[in-house]
Amino acid sequence: MENIHGGDIYQYEKILDFSANINPLGAPDSVKKALTEAIGQIGCYPEMYSESLRKAIGTKYHIEDSQIICGNGAADVIYRYVYAVRPTKIMVTAPCFVEYEAAFCSLWVDHISEKEGIANQLKTEEASHKIAVYPLNHRDFCIKEDILEQIEKEKPGVIFLCNPNNPTGVLIPSLLLEKILQLCSRENIRLFLDECFLDFTGQEEQLTLVGKLNQYPNLFILRAFTKMYAMAGVRLGFGITADTEVIEQMYQAGPPWNVSVLAGASGKAALKEDCFVKETVRYIQKEKEYLYDILDTLKIQYRKSTANYILLKADTDLKERLISEGILIRDCSNYRNLSEGYYRIAVKSHEDNRKLTAALTQILGNK
Repeated sequence: MENIHGGDIYQYEKILDFSANINPLGAPDSVKKALTEAIGQIGCYPEMYSESLRKAIGTKYHIEDSQIICGNGAADVIYRYVYAVRPTKIMVTAPCFVEYEAAFCSLWVDHISEKEGIANQLKTEEASHKIAVYPLNHRDFCIKEDILEQIEKEKPGVIFLCNPNNPTGVLIPSLLLEKILQLCSRENIRLFLDECFLDFTGQEEQLTLVGKLNQYPNLFILRAFTKMYAMAGVRLGFGITADTEVIEQMYQAGPPWNVSVLAGASGKAALKEDCFVKETVRYIQKEKEYLYDILDTLKIQYRKSTANYILLKADTDLKERLISEGILIRDCSNYRNLSEGYYRIAVKSHEDNRKLTAALTQILGNK
């Protein structure tokens, strides 16, 4: 099975990974300590529904425990949501995170197999007719007001939006996002908002829609511990909505004990790391400016990002040439509305960023 994400380092003997957007500062010491201490509990089943972790999340975000579901990473939450809501049509922007469509296609396979006995190989073709796409222009990759017209025309069951978007790092204008939310409420459309990278922007408190949850029960917000707290290998994400019936359906859409003892302990520790988040935001911003300067010097096209990654446009063989230098970047040609030559690079430590820019200079500097 093909890996359609970044972070696939295991096929290389030694590689510097710029393909996955993980905090270059690593996991906080408190998280490492919590993991170590939780080792003694691995002989016990975890809480079936992550009760203590949900309570900790509720305290931090001032929401009820019943409005929270925890999962084995953000992807687990996405799939559970789709299987719980079971939309017959969805809407996505392009490009955006590929798992929204993948989850819907997976649901569609189950649907057509149960209803009609159709072979699984037809799944992508069948599902693609049920996916409305809002293409982002390549000048700024920003959602515009005309999305409102498309929503009214398409009337999907669920709209998936990512703020800031992955892989572009572009934020949705706040006033427009509010209009989208209001329109979805009027038209009885569910809005799935992925805020997994919002904490990297330094504007999380101002931009998050968590405060709108009780006003808009159709709103579902996705969060993850993966990137900010460098816990990709632990697997921990969560979703929040005022529609507690959806939460119950999501827990029924997959097996119990989906959050391990280790993940639960590390998540509770991470929730207390406010200073670590602020330090990370400052560090990432400084390193982005360093990378922008080098990219400008090399005349590489790129988009300024509010997150911890940068989308760029370069030679179509850049990934392979960098692999020969011991560096892995994310090929974005498998995203909708992106062609060969689009790549995403993570913002890593200054030492690692210097290695990347040195390799880019060697490869592209003499053109």
